[in-house]
Amino acid sequence: MKPLSLYIHLPFCSRKCLFCSFVIAVGQEHRREEYVRALEMEMEHHAASPAGGRAAQKLHTVYLGGGTPSLLDERHLDVLMNAVRKNFSLQENAEITIEANPESVDIAKAKFLKRQGFNRISLGVQSLNDRYLKFLGRGHDAPAAVRAYHCLREAAFDNINMDLMYAFPGQARDELQRDVRALAHLNSEHLSLYTLTIEPNSKFYASQMKLDDDEKLADHYLMIARILQEHGFAQYEISNFAKPGRESAHNRNYWTGAPYIGLGVGAHAFDGRRRAWNTPRLQDYLRRMSQGMSAVEGHEDLTDEQLVMEKVLFGLRMNEGIRWDMVPFHKRGRIEAWIRDGFLLREGERLQATERGRLVLDELSARLI
Repeated sequence: MKPLSLYIHLPFCSRKCLFCSFVIAVGQEHRREEYVRALEMEMEHHAASPAGGRAAQKLHTVYLGGGTPSLLDERHLDVLMNAVRKNFSLQENAEITIEANPESVDIAKAKFLKRQGFNRISLGVQSLNDRYLKFLGRGHDAPAAVRAYHCLREAAFDNINMDLMYAFPGQARDELQRDVRALAHLNSEHLSLYTLTIEPNSKFYASQMKLDDDEKLADHYLMIARILQEHGFAQYEISNFAKPGRESAHNRNYWTGAPYIGLGVGAHAFDGRRRAWNTPRLQDYLRRMSQGMSAVEGHEDLTDEQLVMEKVLFGLRMNEGIRWDMVPFHKRGRIEAWIRDGFLLREGERLQATERGRLVLDELSARLI
């Protein structure tokens, strides 16, 4: 059996960014100890189940996401990672990632994270343009982001992802170009690209903010991809670029439809057939764990066709594409029409999205379903 991936959600944030619609907790610092203990109990519960723990499959990736996981102090992170090692078996050279915001990283924290066994950092830079960082409500400026990056390098991290966001209303092509080149010049191993979207439950949504037109955003997306390629980044998924051999193993696990474990408030899990999700309410999660209850709030059992279509749709997001024989027979007519229209490309037994197709893949996916 293939090794599993483990995702742990840490919801604590010092502020809520204006675009954020994630499960986070602001002003709840006093609950961090209780939350870490709740995660320990959820791990123990999973390890005791027939499908979980050290007696089952090994983990090949661990990902601490949020929220801002790097806000946890050293004691809490130490307890948490000891619990992971106690309740799960890690594959040798497992990819162990933690998300960090620049304002929560200094040289002492960077060295501690390295000692804890983290070997990949995802740094939430978003932009090196102070005007847009302020627009997003971020807690750092461009110099702080650069300092945090160099702290990670000084601590001997050799696998760093940086997040880049674009599509801000009114963003000019030349200022985006400068932003992308500045980030690429830092020479991280990986870069994740995010389009600003107006999500329900975000402050931008409440303000009824309007975005620029699709034609402009498509032009900006293609420009970003070209600049990153010039700097040695290869695109391997619609929104992800990496130096050779530095693709995210954890995210690839999602895109290939492989099983994963999700722990913490609002976390999702998938066992290959059933998708389940934990309660998204912090107080409810803590209550359930303290009472020895399951944190799972709901689940969905996928049909054979749903499983196949998810693998097709996620697979087309990756540059390598999918095998042609994965496409159900009753969907091939529409796929062949998109090949003729230049949105998809079939070479031998591989089916891939073209550059043109990547620009509209979400729409194509919706039509295919």
